[in-house]
Amino acid sequence: MTDILTVRNVSKSFGGLKAITDLSTGVREGSITAIIGPNGAGKTTLFNLISGIYKPDCGSILFKDKRIDTLKPYIIPYLGIARTFQKLSVFPNMNVLENVMVGRYPLSCSGFFTCALNLKKYREEEKDIREKALFWLSFMSIEHIWDKKIREIPFEKQRLVEITRAIASEPELILLDESAAGLNITETKNLIDAIYKIRELGKTVLVVEHDMDLIMEISDTIIVLNFGEKIAEGLPKDIQGNERVISVYLGKEAIK
Repeated sequence: MTDILTVRNVSKSFGGLKAITDLSTGVREGSITAIIGPNGAGKTTLFNLISGIYKPDCGSILFKDKRIDTLKPYIIPYLGIARTFQKLSVFPNMNVLENVMVGRYPLSCSGFFTCALNLKKYREEEKDIREKALFWLSFMSIEHIWDKKIREIPFEKQRLVEITRAIASEPELILLDESAAGLNITETKNLIDAIYKIRELGKTVLVVEHDMDLIMEISDTIIVLNFGEKIAEGLPKDIQGNERVISVYLGKEAIK
């Protein structure tokens, strides 16, 4: 299986703070890969580099063998990469369906005048966007709340709406940034089921998460960061027994 995403010798600093240092890794196509590490390890910074929000100081990032670290952030979704955010990012005054429809618009072909003049092409495309958004809501088992305002539904459902919006753009790679944050055990189980369903579509999933039970259950590969450096990479069972990882999370006395 080939790597859909490749990170080569990437570094990123903010002033005198080194957020990422000479990081090299890859994400296999069709896999669920997790990035873990303590707070400040550089996990979200890496996501921001992949999605074009930050530019690396050095190194390169390739998606399907095409370099993307030089591109503007708004170009990245068109290539087949979608993401969620550590801080929930939805439109509270829009309903659930409208939020998911937003994820379809990067696939739209209608131009400004077509939309402004409400031409037939625009109307047909708008109908298709609505139907596809309803399909993805059904796929994620939240179609029953399609007409609810975001502010009217529970936090867990808002998280699922954000994920559904990302999937609705039909990406090949989806980045999930701490999607289990704030969820209880039952809600986390629902999230796990959703991630498996995404992978079953043939999508590649890259996850940043602190919930270690979730990580150990879903991950094919785990990448461990600490102070911006990769300290381990491998199967969940290998990471669980890695002394350096245990030391970072639990302290050196844990491995004595």
